[in-house]
Amino acid sequence: MGGPSAELATLRIIGGRMEPAFGWTLLSPEAIRRVEASLREATTGVRDEIGFLFLHQGYADRFFPGTSVQQTRLRYALFVPWIYEGLCALEGSRRRKQPVENFILEEEVRLTGRLLGSGERDGVIGQRVWPQRRASSQPATMVYWSALGSWGILRRLQDNSLPTRSSVHRMLAKDCRRSNARDEEGIPIDEAHSLFAALPRPPEGWQSQSAPITFKLTEEEHVFLKRQILTTRRQGTPEPSLFARLAESPSIVKPAKNAWDREVVSAADPEDKAALNRARRAAAISAVGRAVYSYLVEELRDSRDRLSTSDRHRAYLKTTLKRHQQQALELDLPVLEQDVSGVPQYFLEVLKATQRWLCDPQDPMKLLDIYAATERRRKGSRARLVATPLGRQRRAEWSNEQHPLAEPLHYRWARVYRMLSDLEEHD
Repeated sequence: MGGPSAELATLRIIGGRMEPAFGWTLLSPEAIRRVEASLREATTGVRDEIGFLFLHQGYADRFFPGTSVQQTRLRYALFVPWIYEGLCALEGSRRRKQPVENFILEEEVRLTGRLLGSGERDGVIGQRVWPQRRASSQPATMVYWSALGSWGILRRLQDNSLPTRSSVHRMLAKDCRRSNARDEEGIPIDEAHSLFAALPRPPEGWQSQSAPITFKLTEEEHVFLKRQILTTRRQGTPEPSLFARLAESPSIVKPAKNAWDREVVSAADPEDKAALNRARRAAAISAVGRAVYSYLVEELRDSRDRLSTSDRHRAYLKTTLKRHQQQALELDLPVLEQDVSGVPQYFLEVLKATQRWLCDPQDPMKLLDIYAATERRRKGSRARLVATPLGRQRRAEWSNEQHPLAEPLHYRWARVYRMLSDLEEHD
């Protein structure tokens, strides 16, 4: 996701066809950041009660522009524009028989079926709802829109802005050649302006309803996508992004388990080398902070609420400290603020308090007040640490055995690694 707006929809099947359950909603940039955080929670099971995803998004956007945690395989960056070009190629009367959103989502369902039918399983978007012939609530055309813009696949308008997905849908609902469609700011969209860069040819049988399709890139597709990723720049600079540098020789990342591993660092320029070191320390303090949060909820549930609770997270805090205490203490917070713009002051205070405690980490309950106040600010009535009847209710509903153990931030590395592997493993 990215840009000035994004769309979310809940889908349902009506008479065998997909319909939006409540239409399309435009979101502010701040809302988009909250959505990405909540989507990551749904994807990984990790909750962000305190705010550590501010660090995750800031560093991930710096190193890997255009990516998101919902993205899976690289060839979707071609599947999506091919779907739109297929719609644009239809005669106007055929295109107007159903809402553009419905057509696009039906094409996504067909694509999911064709990928699954070809034996693909890793990274197929929508495979869990495929048996019901429904599109994912986060379809590929939404998930990859930011990538299309960031990687130069989606063309900019005459004013150098990127068209939003909803403005493109309005354009296609009228005519691909001429209409008076305007974007959210009222700027006319030139329908003669091609939506996408000159794309590789779709594979033979792309237009078929049932021909097999896989994630394997052709040589032509490999050359195109590599060229586009190489155009990405580190935010606010003319320098190539770390993603672009890795795309030069994607095979070098094969042994890398983390974004700061030696193989990744070797491809970075001096500024990103230093930033990766700071990102590693930020990941460490996030692991500590998440472990502290789980410790506090578990302790309150057990000792204050008198609810029988195992010490799963309280015991794991010791493991987390052994692994991450030193790195977390070495994080330079003033420099972090330069790396990750827009981090709220209240969250910086949490980081400072956590570092002070790490100097002598004897009693995690010393952090209860600031963690509880921060969680309440972020989560409101859903906060668990607060000393209120609602807080006690939330703690009673909390299962420490199901709540995931604390982990460091990953900065979308698993997704980037998979896409770099796709770039390497072409025909």
